[in-house]
Amino acid sequence: MLKPSEDRTLAFFESLLLDENGIEELRDTFYGGVRETFTSTHIDKADNNIIYSIDRTEYDESIKIKNDFNDFLRRRLDEEKEIAKALISSKSAIILSSNQSNNTFFSFTENTLLDLKSNSNHSDYSIIHKVIVDLMEFLYSKYNRFHNFSKEYLETLSVYRKEIKKNHITLSFNWKESHKKKEIEFLYNKLMNAKPPFINSSLETFTKAFTDKPLENDEYIKWLCVSVKNKKVISQVTLVALLEELFKSGYIVSDYNDFNKSIENIFAKPNGVKLKGIKVTKKENSKNPSRMGEILDILQELKAIA
Repeated sequence: MLKPSEDRTLAFFESLLLDENGIEELRDTFYGGVRETFTSTHIDKADNNIIYSIDRTEYDESIKIKNDFNDFLRRRLDEEKEIAKALISSKSAIILSSNQSNNTFFSFTENTLLDLKSNSNHSDYSIIHKVIVDLMEFLYSKYNRFHNFSKEYLETLSVYRKEIKKNHITLSFNWKESHKKKEIEFLYNKLMNAKPPFINSSLETFTKAFTDKPLENDEYIKWLCVSVKNKKVISQVTLVALLEELFKSGYIVSDYNDFNKSIENIFAKPNGVKLKGIKVTKKENSKNPSRMGEILDILQELKAIA
C-alpha cells in the first residue's frame, strides 16, 4: 500500500480503492500479521475474511482463535482516516499561510475524494464508503471558505447529512465481530450485578446499544453510578471513562466522532431523563472517577474471556 504524505494525503485510500487488487493486498497484510504471530493458521474455506489460528494455553491445551479481516479493516481505516486528516490540515496550513495558490491542492483532493467515493460504492465493505464520505465532510467543513466545491461534491454531502439527520435518534455503538455476543453479555452481567449496580437495562436493549441497532424513543440504559463528591448526582465521568476504555481496547469500533451523541442517545439518569453535556464531561479532569477500580477490574476480566 502507498504511504501517505503531504503531497499524497489520500495515498492509502488510493491504493485500497483505485488499484485493482487493493483490498486483496490489504487482506494479505492481515493474513501475514496473523501468521507471524501464530505458527499454525488456516483460512476459512467458506469466508476468506476469516483466518483461524491455533494457540496454546499455560496448560499446553490447544485453543482455536477466529481472526476477522472486518475487525482489522475497521481499525486500519480509522487509523488511516486520522492520518489523512492530519496531512490535509498540515498541507493546507502551509498553503494558506503563504502566497501559494490553493486551487491546485484543494481541487486535486476534492477530485480524488470523488473518485474514491465512486469506487467505494462498489466495494463489498460499506464501512469504506462511510470513511470516504467522512473525509469529504472534513475537507468541506474546514476549507469551504477557501475553495468552491463542485455540485457533485455538495450533492454527495447533502445526501449524507440527510441520512445522518434521519438516523440521529438511532445512534448506537458497534462492537468488534469476534466474540461479540459473549463479550457483550459478560459486560452486561458485570454492570448489572455489581453491588450496587452500574446500570439498569434489559439485555436486549444493552445488546442493541452495542451492536449498531436503532433504539426506540423510550428505550435506554439507565446509568446508576453516583458521584464520589455528591451522592445525589450520577457520575457521567465514570461512564465516559468506561466507554473510552472500550474504544481504546478495540471492543467498540464505531466512529469516535459520534461518541458524545451516542452516549446521549443511549444512556439516561435513574429517572429516565437522557444524559446531556457529554462534551463538557469529557473535559473534566478527574484522576479518580467514582468506582473506577471496579470498572478496571471488569475490563481486565473482559480481556480474559476471549
